[in-house]
Amino acid sequence: MAFELRAQFPAAAQLGEAPLWLPSQRAFLWLDLLGREVHRFDPARCEDQVIAGDFAENLACLVRLTEGDVLLVTATRFFRLDPDTGATSPVAAPLVPPDGTCFNDGKVAPDGSLWLGISDAAEIEPTGSLHRISAAGVQCVDRGFVIANGPAFSPDGTVAYFADSVGRSVVRYLLNADGTPGERTLLARLPEEAGLPDGMTTDRDGRLYSAHWAGGRITVYDRHGKIADVITVPAVNVTSCAFGGEDCSLLFVTSASLEENAEPKSPHGDVFVMSGSVAGLPEPLFDFDLLR
Repeated sequence: MAFELRAQFPAAAQLGEAPLWLPSQRAFLWLDLLGREVHRFDPARCEDQVIAGDFAENLACLVRLTEGDVLLVTATRFFRLDPDTGATSPVAAPLVPPDGTCFNDGKVAPDGSLWLGISDAAEIEPTGSLHRISAAGVQCVDRGFVIANGPAFSPDGTVAYFADSVGRSVVRYLLNADGTPGERTLLARLPEEAGLPDGMTTDRDGRLYSAHWAGGRITVYDRHGKIADVITVPAVNVTSCAFGGEDCSLLFVTSASLEENAEPKSPHGDVFVMSGSVAGLPEPLFDFDLLR
């Protein structure tokens, strides 16, 4: 399952995050959360461009919509984003983060529900939470986190994964037949020298890929929490990853440049394209009608 680095782009992102493959675009979208920019990366040409920026607040995550556009979540708001033009329009949000908190990471489950994390804006207090947005409404899945990261899902829709970054732990929730969460168990706890668990994805065989903030790597776990592989990334703060490309065999990795005194100092904030012997699946679609 060894991965090799195929391309590296000097994006110089302050906080790269939320990579998302768009099959219709043959490109990855990704966010610089603190730079408040939406980027589009063409892996065939190794070209990157900013398609939207100058937002009034930090950004959080991206998800594909059933109508072809993309949902952009910022710190407190929802927007519909046209991936061709970068044009945005506000959308009524079914959930508002409490004062002192902000939206962070989010992803769509195989059943079409949107799982969205809320973090403490100051990254100090355990006021964060994890929510599930579906046709049945908004459900609080869990709470008591400082920084909410992930989530990710097994391809068969039976397991959800979530990263409690400050708690240095990755947890899993068994999912019921209707997609609602059931039992929570610990999948893995990171030692201090490994950094903090950050963004995640899964491959088509159900292995979990967990990026390490301040760890310079992505750890691959099987469904039981056993380490199946460790992918070294030439950046200190590895923030997230997503599969994409024509056959979903490319692993696109984001990083951050926040820690100015970290070693090595370069490259920070670059984006990377890797390939291996495994592939992922396109991210599921979220029904825009649920937001109307």
